[in-house]
Amino acid sequence: MLLQSYPELRTRNRDVIAEGLRSSGYGTRIELPSGGSPDQFTVRKADFEDIGLSFVRYDFPITIAVNPRDDILIGFQIRKVSEVAIDGEVMQNTVSDAGCLVPEQRPWTVHSPAGYEVLILRVAGESLRRKTSALMGADRGRLDLRPPSAAAADRVLRDVTLNFARELDAVDPIFLPALVAHSTEDICVRILRSLSEQVLEAERAPAAPSAVQLGQVEQYLVANYARPLTVENLAAVSGVSACSVFRHFRARYDCTPHQYLEKIRLEMAYAGLMSCRDLSSVGAIALSCGFHSRRSFEQAFLKRFGERPTAMLVERPRRRRR
Repeated sequence: MLLQSYPELRTRNRDVIAEGLRSSGYGTRIELPSGGSPDQFTVRKADFEDIGLSFVRYDFPITIAVNPRDDILIGFQIRKVSEVAIDGEVMQNTVSDAGCLVPEQRPWTVHSPAGYEVLILRVAGESLRRKTSALMGADRGRLDLRPPSAAAADRVLRDVTLNFARELDAVDPIFLPALVAHSTEDICVRILRSLSEQVLEAERAPAAPSAVQLGQVEQYLVANYARPLTVENLAAVSGVSACSVFRHFRARYDCTPHQYLEKIRLEMAYAGLMSCRDLSSVGAIALSCGFHSRRSFEQAFLKRFGERPTAMLVERPRRRRR
């Protein structure tokens, strides 16, 4: 079960079920069995400005018709299999698929003859358009996405989305804004780099930025290590497309901008721990250095320095006494 820490709507009332589906991103016409619903409908929602997740479960036949909307929806089947039709064309949509994309501004229906269990990812269309323009280095008013495939890159999007849902259940509340910002960027970029032919084409041969432009990116990362890094930042700071920065930053620095940023964050966290004596401060240091969870910080710290942050704090006084 996903999003267990978020408010749950559980009901057999047909009107409440219909309203719950509409509030989760679904649309206008909802067909349920006649009379009272014979089974409970369950929905949990974690909704944020540019992204949202809804976990929906219903164990009885249901058909939903959805009007066009501005948001992008991708449904990831968890247990049951639904028959999804977009513009009348039935789409493959099983628990082993990478997800079912519902493009913006297109009507669609979903028929679940035996009920279903699904995690619905909502991404604001305007947010994706901004990131498309940043990745390509030019304004793009239209957003064209192809349906996910069985390719490994598309399956990664499913894994990242499911992991985001699990992290939302486990995250310390002080890390929630950082986790949402990190996951919004990660998921949006993964959608564009796997489902957008425009972005894929732009990544194949981006124009090379100058050494000065790459240096500007490096300076920005050092000065803003605690802030979330977005493709919009990279494009604005460098003056070229984010695709160009990704390709040529690796060639010059042997890492991506995000990997370079993590190195800076770890060095700053190490310095902070060297002047710290309180184990309870580890989370605060991780947050102040830009990490989106204590767990991700501890894993990165262990990989970089060979010990956990807490172990470093415990062992340092012992080493001084020897």
